[in-house]
Amino acid sequence: MQAQKKMRFGFVAAALAAGLVLSGCSSSSEEAAPTEAASAPAAADGLATAKASYDAALAASLTFAYPGDAFDASAASGKKVAMISINDQIPVLKQWTDTIAAGLESQGVTVTQKSDAGGVIDPLPKFFAQAVTDKVDLIITNAVPAALIPLTDLGDIPVMTTNQTAAPGVAVAAGIAADPSFDYTLAASLMADWFCVTGAGAGNAVVWGSEGQASSPIMIQTIKDRVAEVCPDAKVDYQDAPLATWFDGTLDGVAKNAVTADATITHLMPIYDGMTIATGAGLDAAGSAAIQSSFNMTPAVAAGIGTSSVKMDVGCPNDWFSYATVDAGLRLLTGNAVPDNYGITCKVFDESNIGSIDTSVENSVNWYGIDFAAEFAKFWTAS
Repeated sequence: MQAQKKMRFGFVAAALAAGLVLSGCSSSSEEAAPTEAASAPAAADGLATAKASYDAALAASLTFAYPGDAFDASAASGKKVAMISINDQIPVLKQWTDTIAAGLESQGVTVTQKSDAGGVIDPLPKFFAQAVTDKVDLIITNAVPAALIPLTDLGDIPVMTTNQTAAPGVAVAAGIAADPSFDYTLAASLMADWFCVTGAGAGNAVVWGSEGQASSPIMIQTIKDRVAEVCPDAKVDYQDAPLATWFDGTLDGVAKNAVTADATITHLMPIYDGMTIATGAGLDAAGSAAIQSSFNMTPAVAAGIGTSSVKMDVGCPNDWFSYATVDAGLRLLTGNAVPDNYGITCKVFDESNIGSIDTSVENSVNWYGIDFAAEFAKFWTAS
């Protein structure tokens, strides 16, 4: 447990966003089922739609398209960038931090700090203060909400957030220079399709979001809408697991209690795969045969697909996102406009295709057939 004086990130971010204070894991006690069962033909049509979408993502061959014109990135060489992450204990956040830093350094940019708040907000002010002291040219944050960034203390240093818009068309927060992001609705919709198909339209699931994460409400609403569309007779309970509960044993216990209290639960869908370690431990402790799916396709989770309770993970290439963030940073450092949408798409990995890749490390060529570092670099020299 964190020391009592430290403030949990999820707790504070939720309070900032909604004026509500939540602790531990909570449930909305909602179900997807309508008051009247769907007709058999309608249900069959819905499952056919879900299966077609899922199968297409399973077989997808991703295509890279650069969302703009080439520019000369050489002017970024010698400039300084500070990187601040909310919690690199989460494997995918650590992966993003390291890949973004390496991409910037490949173009001669000096990364002055890679600061990790460890899931609490207490250290954030000193991290930003250090960036000011170092006279950096740009600050890039990793999963830090704009509400926690002391913009008035930063002078004219531009700040980038990441994954705070979470879907195309969502405006970047006031005072923020850019926000490269996945389209989290793609992953959420595919998770819903998997649930509906593998549950034959009548599964019983628990879905966990995570308060304070900007993408969480977007993913939860997308799953709700998709389940209502393609398998309205299924049962879904929506719960919340703040970030700290992933690591302190709370989420393990909540998952265990859920499947113990209701032995008919067939599926767990924690929306970020960093949560599946805890929820999977809960399943094991309860002796439950429920299966899991998630999003982020981090190697530690991908390696267990088919042998653990995790049977599917949605992969939206982490290198695509990371180099999009590098690209946006280089553009800001050189006075070029940042694209509104980098167009990151997704692929499904499950027991049928996981054997085709090396899960020990995310290698974009091996996993997706694209070298994103090389593809982006083609556009960093003006023609």
